[in-house]
Amino acid sequence: MNKTDPDRDTLRHALDIEWQDHFQTRRQTWRTLEIVAILLLGFVAADLRLNSTWVTIVLGFLVILASLAGVSISLHHREAQVRKFTHIDRLEDALGLHRTGLLDDVHPPRSFTWADVLNPRRMNTPLFVLRMHLFIFIFVVVYMLARSFFV
Repeated sequence: MNKTDPDRDTLRHALDIEWQDHFQTRRQTWRTLEIVAILLLGFVAADLRLNSTWVTIVLGFLVILASLAGVSISLHHREAQVRKFTHIDRLEDALGLHRTGLLDDVHPPRSFTWADVLNPRRMNTPLFVLRMHLFIFIFVVVYMLARSFFV
């Protein structure tokens, strides 16, 4: 180890920071889904209570925009997660944690593909959140169309 290499305490601290950042990102990802779900409930409740096509359309577009923002945030956070786990992997390696039998079956996540969204065999929490945002988007579009043409 030369004078410019970080010591083990510094590496452990950096690893802790990376994990904390990952946990914060994950909380934000879930929070976006919670907000969009609450907006969806408000949208349906307002439609049932007010029975106004115009209110349904305006509120529906707000929920659609929120769900699209949720999709964008989910995709961005997945890319951040891939970067975070690359950093975590490097720090673990520098700490000597990558030896046979310790972490050899742990691999960093990979970016989403649109095929992953449609593949029911691919399941992880960020993909679930992304699917829920897309489901809410589709639900609101179908709801608004049905409300506009059949009521």
